[in-house]
Amino acid sequence: MGAGDPVDNPLKDIDSAERAQLLKVAVFFGPPCFVMLSLAWYFCARQQWISGGVFLLLVALNLPLTVAGIFAIHRGAGVASTGLVKTIFAAGNIPPPPTYPRQDVLIVRGQYAEAADYFRDHIRIEPGDHEARLQLAHLVETRLEGHDEAERLYQEVRRMQPDPRQELRAANGLIDLYRRMGRRDRLRVELARFADRYRGTAASRAAARELKELKAADLTSESPRSPT
Repeated sequence: MGAGDPVDNPLKDIDSAERAQLLKVAVFFGPPCFVMLSLAWYFCARQQWISGGVFLLLVALNLPLTVAGIFAIHRGAGVASTGLVKTIFAAGNIPPPPTYPRQDVLIVRGQYAEAADYFRDHIRIEPGDHEARLQLAHLVETRLEGHDEAERLYQEVRRMQPDPRQELRAANGLIDLYRRMGRRDRLRVELARFADRYRGTAASRAAARELKELKAADLTSESPRSPT
């Protein structure tokens, strides 16, 4: 290699954020590691487990061992953080939910009935598309007062073995629908089912509280009034 040739430097391949992280590891890990290694070799020499020459050799190796430890910790932290991010976002292996641009345009225009018809046609062609059923159910419930159809769609999603997220949305959809309809009998059934299905969660506890309040209100309304 000539004097004018570039010198290979692995640090040039690390971006500024990684350099900052590497510097932090060096500052917080390097000095304690060096001191602890030195004390360990001194203790071994004091106990006469190693000779004086070996002690001096190990002390001389403290610096390269510390540097190796710094790079090992930095690399391990990077691998761990990358693995965590991949776990959270599934590294792109989970496809995004389907989109329905034609229906979205119609909904924005306020053409709710036409959008619902397109959803129905789509479901006839793709009967396994639970997302379309959920969106159609919400549309007909909130915009077209199609409570019976919305109820049927939510129940269909639940019967057709959806993924956990879709199952939760269907359950919440039915609870909201029965609240809107004033169907306290069905609402009690759904709240009890939800509290049992998601037991141990905050949502389950909220459903159990609402169910308890409904039962108490029903008992109060059914109790005979004393004559005045």
